[in-house]
Amino acid sequence: MIKKCKKCQSELFLDKNKEWFCPECEAEDFIKNFNPEDESDIETAEWKVVKPETKPVTIRLNVIDIQIAKKLAKEKNMPYQTLLKEIIHKNLA
Repeated sequence: MIKKCKKCQSELFLDKNKEWFCPECEAEDFIKNFNPEDESDIETAEWKVVKPETKPVTIRLNVIDIQIAKKLAKEKNMPYQTLLKEIIHKNLA
């Protein structure tokens, strides 16, 4: 189950302290409060790197679907497996 932000409905992620946060809202707040003349903003900002846990799986797909995915991925200049992961993620969210 994917947790959604109450403010913007974006997907929530866990930080290193196991607290849920919304990267969209945090970025918006940072930009809103950012002062380019104050370099301490960048030095004191807390940057959150999110890398969702993954697990390898085996799945049988129609050969034509794989060919279409490879063609679309080539047009987007990305690996076809990454494209398939994005499609699955977007449709499950």
